[in-house]
Amino acid sequence: MRASPSTRAAPARRGAVRVFCVAPKPTPSGETVSAPRALLAAGLAVASSLTLLASPFPAHAVRPGTNVEADAATSPLIQSLLKKSAENKQANDDERKKAYYKKAFREYFEYEGGDARASAARGITPETRAEIQKWLEANK
Repeated sequence: MRASPSTRAAPARRGAVRVFCVAPKPTPSGETVSAPRALLAAGLAVASSLTLLASPFPAHAVRPGTNVEADAATSPLIQSLLKKSAENKQANDDERKKAYYKKAFREYFEYEGGDARASAARGITPETRAEIQKWLEANK
């Protein structure tokens, strides 16, 4: 019996539709599974995972009252942390500033103080060049 034109496979046109064939692959149990079946199984696995991840139901309910914010005015832990932060503020600011200078100006100072003749040509005095070299040695 001849297939009707609507059920017959249309020939692949070059450039319009790309058709690729993948050889059947054996599963760990030894049976071979065709590529479309394997793709369908993978698609179902992804779809079911996304369904579970997008579920509106939480994995567990939070009991009321267990996640209460601590009052900064009355919490001794927060008060001690604020006091310690205030005491170390200047030291922390100095440390941040030194780290910034080391990161931002190292290349510039290497360029400016690298060669004595080039430094002199750019108008850098020998004293300034010596200070640049000293800074570079201290901030390796």
